[in-house]
Amino acid sequence: MKIKFIEWVNKKIKHPRDEAGDYGIRVVMHVPIGLIMGIPIIGYQLMRLFFFYEKNEDRWTSDQAWKDTAGALVGMSVTIVVITGLCIWAAVHYL
Repeated sequence: MKIKFIEWVNKKIKHPRDEAGDYGIRVVMHVPIGLIMGIPIIGYQLMRLFFFYEKNEDRWTSDQAWKDTAGALVGMSVTIVVITGLCIWAAVHYL
């Protein structure tokens, strides 16, 4: 079951620069950390720590860390859009 899900995700989410064929699952795996990174108060520090970690990991393992960063940025974007929508909704209803 797990292997089939990984294969399905990798078929659906692709990138032309992906050499190993694991772009989809690595993006999906890193979306949760991106969701946390989008929270205003703690997100910036966590984002800096995450990007530092990924750059350092890529330096030593050369595992194409840009895939992990892409997943985190997707999650971060989702959180920012949701928070912005909630702020607009609150402003319209309560101001």
